[in-house]
Amino acid sequence: MNFYVLASGIGAGFLIAAQVGPIWLLCFRNGIRFGFPAAMGIGLGAALIDTIYCVLGALGVAALLSATSIQRVISFVGALIISWIGIRTILAHRKTLDLNVAEGSGKANSSFGSSLRLSLLATASNPLTIISWVALLSAASTYINSTPGKVNFAFGVGIGSLLFFTVLSLAGTYLGTRLSNSWVRRIDQTSAVLFLFFALALVYRAITI
Repeated sequence: MNFYVLASGIGAGFLIAAQVGPIWLLCFRNGIRFGFPAAMGIGLGAALIDTIYCVLGALGVAALLSATSIQRVISFVGALIISWIGIRTILAHRKTLDLNVAEGSGKANSSFGSSLRLSLLATASNPLTIISWVALLSAASTYINSTPGKVNFAFGVGIGSLLFFTVLSLAGTYLGTRLSNSWVRRIDQTSAVLFLFFALALVYRAITI
């Protein structure tokens, strides 16, 4: 195992995962709203998909997903899923008057397992995820020549991504224990708006690609 390549992958995975997007927001919100297990479900799902796409990129398969027609379909699917998350956030907010009631009504969304399934679906259908890892592998190929080396790099990416989401989950969980119910509700409202904004951006991308 080339530890330099692995370390490079870890650094790249951490930095790319740190870019603010719908999965980043979902992980942070889950930490605030439901606690560490629900946030880590999102983080683990994102890290797994990141690793899979990066391995596919190393094997030359993910590049096929960069075709315009496929990207258009993925963009529309991603927009639907992110819209659904945003609408669900709005509906959950309207049904609750305080944090305790919110946690009761959102029990299905607060478990590790349900968060993991949601993250796998949302991350896999995000076209920017595919583009990011294909581009990253293309850049890494300038100094990683062998397929085993690229796969090694890809697993490093997964570790780095998981590391970042662990930090984000801890931060969201800590913040959730310090915020008042009114602030948590404001974060819910802001999150819903941002989810819908991300969805619109994907629709625009699908139309103009």
